Amino acid sequence: MAYAERMPNRNKTLAVVTVAGLHGMALYGLVTGLGVEYVEKFTTVLQGTNIPIEKTPPPPPEVTPVEQATATAQTPRARSQPPLDAAPNRFATDDFIVNLPIKPIDPPTIDPPGPSATPFVDKPAFAPKSVRPRNDPVQWVTTSDYPAVSLRRGEQGIARFEVSVGGDGKVTDCRVTSSSGAAELDAATCKYVAKRARFEPATDGSGARVSGTYSGSIHWVIPQD
Repeated sequence: MAYAERMPNRNKTLAVVTVAGLHGMALYGLVTGLGVEYVEKFTTVLQGTNIPIEKTPPPPPEVTPVEQATATAQTPRARSQPPLDAAPNRFATDDFIVNLPIKPIDPPTIDPPGPSATPFVDKPAFAPKSVRPRNDPVQWVTTSDYPAVSLRRGEQGIARFEVSVGGDGKVTDCRVTSSSGAAELDAATCKYVAKRARFEPATDGSGARVSGTYSGSIHWVIPQD
């Protein structure tokens, strides 16, 4: 401080001006050179829009040409029309067409063939007849004809028979077709039928008597006292 006090006033003033200039330059530098540059930042908002994409249509199918028969309309020949004065009751074909019903034609009638010739056959003058009883069959066998052996044994049953009858109406043969179950009853059946039965003989178409057969049955039942 002793050195400074010895400096003249002129130098002291110069030093103050120099310091003041340096401070001024520093302040200017801070304001201008060291100043911060502010940049305004703009934010852009993007908005999307859906744009429809047109689809390309598929190619049309191949069409195979089909040959079509072409019908050629034939123009009917115009019929020559007689003069109207020659046929006043007929209409021109250009006016109208009337479809008249067609009556079916009946088929020809064919006569049936005549009856064929058949050989002549003599018709029988009489109707053939079979053997038939002439007396009552109930009387052919009675209870008194019951075999004694069958009574003692208590045998009963039905005996079926068939007799042969000649042209004179008499029995020529007798046979049992279904047994009664007892030999004595079967034998008694043919014995009394052949003895007592009388018949009208059979006849043929000419009326002549012929032999025949007759079938019947005898029911053997033990009589009650």
